[in-house]
Amino acid sequence: MVIVMKNILNYYYHIIVDDNKIDDNGNFIYNNRIFCLYEYKRNNNEIEALFYLNEIMLSKNYSINKIVKNVFNQIITSSDDKNYVLIEIKNKYVLKAGIKFIEAFNDKKMDNLRRDNWGKLWSLKIDYVEYQLMHIKNSYPLINSSVNYYIGLAENAISYFNMLNLSNVPLYIEHRRFSKGNMYNPVELVIDYKIRDVAEYIKNCFFYQEMNIYEIKDYVSKLELDNIDYILLYVRLLYPSYYFDLYENIINNNEDEEKIKNIVDLSSKYEELLYEIYLILQKKTTLLGVNWINSKFM
Repeated sequence: MVIVMKNILNYYYHIIVDDNKIDDNGNFIYNNRIFCLYEYKRNNNEIEALFYLNEIMLSKNYSINKIVKNVFNQIITSSDDKNYVLIEIKNKYVLKAGIKFIEAFNDKKMDNLRRDNWGKLWSLKIDYVEYQLMHIKNSYPLINSSVNYYIGLAENAISYFNMLNLSNVPLYIEHRRFSKGNMYNPVELVIDYKIRDVAEYIKNCFFYQEMNIYEIKDYVSKLELDNIDYILLYVRLLYPSYYFDLYENIINNNEDEEKIKNIVDLSSKYEELLYEIYLILQKKTTLLGVNWINSKFM
């Protein structure tokens, strides 16, 4: 893999780097600057919008890393059926980095980065999973025994979202999945509601044990948001992105199915977290709970 990256850098960017100077994630130093040859896994038709957004953010001095075109003036470099984007690392993640809210620029050129139609997107995800299950259910026993529970959670989130009037709610620059490593990554950005990053951060911290329930409750209680954002936060926490992300890695990328057991084993504890967050948010705004979850803890 490192040799492939070296050849790509040499031919497409005229950058010569020794094999041992490139790590397995594509990071290297060249002319005293840090770069990453990042594998691009999004739709190719989104890259122009991402490059455009990147240029705007850099011009406004926002903390974001820089996309570098290759010598053929192309943003994406393709090799061996994989796509890559060269990124200059101007900002590294910090362990306690806070989530910053940057309102999206009102520009039609970035419309295909929008991910705010949660109800439609989540419904398509469920349809896709249910279709796949007809063909794989005998191959993945852990998924087969657990997936209906998470489809049910997703359907609760969809029903709640579809009840909301969001016509005047502003959109923000968010991340496909919030993680410390992706914080300044310009090809992992999307346009969505303000609390997308917050919700995904909470889920990530819970399931990968970076914070316990009490720490998460304290974090949520200190959030200062508009009423609709509190509701959207709860809806987003209901949606089990953590399960479906791992599901896709298992089915499509040969991830070990045993990893899903760690998620499933925490399902009751996560229900408790949802209830505790419901109690906190109910004090901040009018919030409908999910009866079958609340009844377990009332």
